[in-house]
Amino acid sequence: MEVTVVQAAHADAPLNVDGIGHVYAYNTVKVRPQVTGYLKATSFVEGQEVKAGDLLVLIDPAPFQAKVDEAKATLLRDKATAEQNHRDWVRYKDLVEKAVISQEDYEKKRTDYQQSKEQVRMDEASLADAEISLSWCSIASPVDGICSLQQIKTGNLVEENKDTILTVNQIRPINIQISVAEKDLPDLRAHAVKTQLPINVRFPGKDAPASTGVLTVINNAVDTTTGMITIQGEFQNENRLLWPGQFVEASVVLAMIPGTILLPSDALMETQDGISAFVVTAQKTVEIRKVKTGRKIGSNTVIESGINAGDTVITSGQIKLFPGAPVTIVNEKTYNEGPVPPADGTTQGQPQPKGDGQNSGQDAVDKDRKGS
Repeated sequence: MEVTVVQAAHADAPLNVDGIGHVYAYNTVKVRPQVTGYLKATSFVEGQEVKAGDLLVLIDPAPFQAKVDEAKATLLRDKATAEQNHRDWVRYKDLVEKAVISQEDYEKKRTDYQQSKEQVRMDEASLADAEISLSWCSIASPVDGICSLQQIKTGNLVEENKDTILTVNQIRPINIQISVAEKDLPDLRAHAVKTQLPINVRFPGKDAPASTGVLTVINNAVDTTTGMITIQGEFQNENRLLWPGQFVEASVVLAMIPGTILLPSDALMETQDGISAFVVTAQKTVEIRKVKTGRKIGSNTVIESGINAGDTVITSGQIKLFPGAPVTIVNEKTYNEGPVPPADGTTQGQPQPKGDGQNSGQDAVDKDRKGS
C-alpha cells in the first residue's frame, strides 16, 4: 500500500494563546461640515486611498468670502476712527495742560480713543472668525486612509456638525481586537511585562499567517457573562490584507519552546485506547504507536511522548493499514494520483486467439447478428 510520510524532528514550537478577533481601523473619522452650505465639488473617488491633507469636498465658499470682505472693510473703517480719536486725544492733552479746555472734555476724548481701540480688536477677532469659517468650506482628510461611500452627494445642502458626508478609515497601521479565555490571562500578563509579544493572525480556513503584529493593550476587565477578555494588537498592514470588520483567528506567541516534536494533526488517530500514530519500520512495515499529545499549533500537534526524533510517521492512508502491513513510501503528488491500473493484455491490432468450436459457433452467431 502506498502512503505518504513525514520525518519527526525537533523544532522550536511557539507557546500560544489562541483566540478569535475582528479587525478595526486604527482611526475612524466621520467627515462632517463645520459650516452650513451647499456641496459645490467632490475631490475624491469612493474607495480611494487618500493622504492626510488631501481635499475631499468643497462647500460653496461665496457667502463666507463675502463675510470676510465685510469684516475687512469694518476693520479698516474702525482703524481710521481709532487713529482720528488718537490724534484728538493727543491734541486735547496739550490743551488741558494749558488750561484751555476742561478736564471733563479731555477725559471724554481719552475714553473715545480707548473705545475705538477696543473696537478695532473686536473687528480683528470678527475677521479671524470669518476667515476660519471660510477655511472650513474646504474639507481635507485628517488622516491617511480609505474613503467610504459618499453619503451626501454634490449639490445637496449640508448642515454644520450634523450631516456625515463620508467616513475615512486609517488601515495602515490597523488594530485587531481579540477575545481570549480568562484562564489564559495570568500567562498573558506574566509574559507581556517581560517583552512585547508578537501576534499571528490567520483567515478562517487558512494555515499560513496573514499578518504579524504586536500586543498593545490588555483590557482592564474580564467579561463576566462570557469569561473572555479582550486584547488588542497593532499591525502595520503594508500589504493591505487586513480590512476593517474582517473576522480572523489569532495566536499570541508567549514564548518559543525548543526541542519540541510537531506532527501534522492528520497523522494522528483517535482510538479506544487514546491517540495513536502509524510509524514505518526499517523493514518498510507498519507499527502502531500510542502517543501523548499536547497543544495544537495551527494544523500541527505537539507530541509529548510516543514518537522520537527520526521516526517516519505515516500521514495518509491510515484507514487501510494494520500492524505489520508492508507499505511503499510515495510523495504527495503520486499518492493523490492513485495507483497505476494494470495494462490490458489485449493489444490493439493483434489477432484474437481462436477458441474452441463452441466459441467459434457463438462468434458466427454474433457475426450474423451484426450483419442483420
